[in-house]
Amino acid sequence: MIELDRSQYDEIVAHCQAGYPNEACGLVAGKEGVAVRVIPMRNADVSPATYRLDPQEQFRVFEDLDAEGQDVWGIFHSHTHSEAYPSATDRRQALYPEAHYLILTLQDRSAPRLRGFRILDGEVTEEDVMIG
Repeated sequence: MIELDRSQYDEIVAHCQAGYPNEACGLVAGKEGVAVRVIPMRNADVSPATYRLDPQEQFRVFEDLDAEGQDVWGIFHSHTHSEAYPSATDRRQALYPEAHYLILTLQDRSAPRLRGFRILDGEVTEEDVMIG
């Protein structure tokens, strides 16, 4: 089960909407297995079809997480023209098996839909998402 509070969900949606028509991305920091904050990040690909966390920004964010005793709880990105399901590229680039992968579809921008997954060795397992 993936649990986000309403403000975290709203922040993910706002960041993804702002990035449209390109995919948007970011991280969710966690502590002791609980999501504690959303970290919107730059999509270095600047693409409507792919995303890549900006490497310099990612390095700084990881340093901050370490300093705050937090970890990468989740990785989120948007799909601008397809369903919220990991693409072949998403599965190939899933390098954090302990992280929740969150995908927000903006196929219908007036009704974004968030889904969550675990991805291990390219195998996808869907997780229920609860917004509190």
